[in-house]
Amino acid sequence: MFTPHLRWKLRAIAKRLERQLDTWKNLWLGTQITTRMCPSCRALIGISETSCSLCGATLSRRPSGFGKLVANILPHDAPITYSLLTVNFLVFLVIFTSKQNQTLEDISHLLMGSDRRTLIAWGANVGALVAQDQWWRLVSGMFIHIGIIHLLFNSYALMFIGPLLEELLGKERFFVTYVTTGIFGFILSNWYYPVWLTTAGASGAIFGMIGLAVVISKRWGSWGRMLQQQLVHWIIYAFIFGFFIGANNAAHMGGALSGVGLGFVLSNPNRQEESPYKQCFWRILYWGCLAITVTSLIMACHNRFLVQ
Repeated sequence: MFTPHLRWKLRAIAKRLERQLDTWKNLWLGTQITTRMCPSCRALIGISETSCSLCGATLSRRPSGFGKLVANILPHDAPITYSLLTVNFLVFLVIFTSKQNQTLEDISHLLMGSDRRTLIAWGANVGALVAQDQWWRLVSGMFIHIGIIHLLFNSYALMFIGPLLEELLGKERFFVTYVTTGIFGFILSNWYYPVWLTTAGASGAIFGMIGLAVVISKRWGSWGRMLQQQLVHWIIYAFIFGFFIGANNAAHMGGALSGVGLGFVLSNPNRQEESPYKQCFWRILYWGCLAITVTSLIMACHNRFLVQ
């Protein structure tokens, strides 16, 4: 019934599934452990203890239970990049599934995006509304995409440039520059296009990351010339492609220019000892941008149910 080659492939798939199940089982069993060993006196103590009851050594807090499971599942490399990708996909799914009575005609929204009214309700960028104190659209619009094709293009670009820059800059600088360049992209778009044009997507921030990468790779000598040329070609081809498909090239330009500007300002954290004040400065900016992002997404959800 099955050819030898097909049987071999089925056995290989079964072995991979078995190994994956063993991994999940071990992760689950790891959440049930309630003790750990003191590194100083080797005594067994509670996993949540912050000091050893025998020798008095100070211990770092470790996650337990569900926190430990999440810590093992989430990626340890480029956490900001993959968090941004996850939020982008979740927002897209929420918007797509929020429309009731889906029909075959509505499935076209999966490819081409939801209608303008739905995008605005969920927090897409509109210059006229931003001018009416709905500033949060400059941030929430970065997480909204007009169709799965739009989302996949941006996700591919972010997966390419994101981990490289996040490793080079650190998560604080990476996230701050991502949000900043995305905002500048929408600001230029709102200035250039008619005030009621609806725009959305992470491409402004992604162009900002590419522009930033081009400058710092030349300033810091971080990557080879081939990768530098590839980044430049990406920007050129994307602008040309965006012109033919009617993409928001103003947002692309705003993001790229702001990224280039930041590239000339940022100092290389890997080549010099930073003062505690500078580290504290970037940490404050990071938490500030994170608070603004979360607030913007909450405001977008509030607006969605307010106008329903």
